[in-house]
Amino acid sequence: MKTKGNVIIFIIVTLASGWIGVLVDSALPEQPEGNSLGMGLWLTMPFLISIPLRIVCRDYKDMGIKPHFKGNVKWYLSSLMIYPLVTVITVGFAMIFGCVDMSDFTITAFVSLAAFSGISGFAKNIFEEFAWRGYLTPKLMELKINDWLLYIISGLVWALWHVPYYLFFLPNQYFESLSRTGMIGTACLLMPCWAIMFAELYRLTKSVWPCVLMHAVEDAVPTVLVTTGSFMALTNHSDFWLNPTDGVITTILFTAIGLFLRSVRIKKERTA
Repeated sequence: MKTKGNVIIFIIVTLASGWIGVLVDSALPEQPEGNSLGMGLWLTMPFLISIPLRIVCRDYKDMGIKPHFKGNVKWYLSSLMIYPLVTVITVGFAMIFGCVDMSDFTITAFVSLAAFSGISGFAKNIFEEFAWRGYLTPKLMELKINDWLLYIISGLVWALWHVPYYLFFLPNQYFESLSRTGMIGTACLLMPCWAIMFAELYRLTKSVWPCVLMHAVEDAVPTVLVTTGSFMALTNHSDFWLNPTDGVITTILFTAIGLFLRSVRIKKERTA
């Protein structure tokens, strides 16, 4: 019962964090776009609330803070390769069908911006991943709910946490092909699918660090290519199917990868 109550507290504080940030920013309007105090509160509060919840219960065993490199090098390599692989596949299909414009793409500019985004994303994602995979996922596992409910709950909480981010914190450049409210709906469909990959990577390695790396690569490769760097543009129809961040084919591939990781983990547990 204590775990269930703590999970409820975590979810309530998490979903409130962004709106608290919005209120703070409304009281302090003269702040840099995309780097406000309110946005900082939104980003860090889920992780910060997990700390006292663990201290009160004296419960640190499943935080995933140890890297556990031994026997898990292939999963660390996988965390670095999943997003680039899916990006290559989807962009490759877009090029084959002639529905992508990459005239603004230059390798030097892309690598430079991707490296910067990956490094800054790594720091940001320590807070995010140690909240989702370092607290919520293991606590849902402790409640012994089935895998599908775990993916749905963690994915939807993850998506709904982003609502103030989409509505208030993100600059307009992120919404050239999709509205802010449309992004919320997309996130509610996409993030439970992503949650399969992230949860299973954590469960395979018993560490959050591969998830931090994978999330940083997502920030560095497809997000830079399509959004922050605007190195490519898809037609409206192909964007729906082949966008390397949230297209239908992309989401199917992420789901398939997550389910593959799940099958490996189940086989590993049965033979342990």
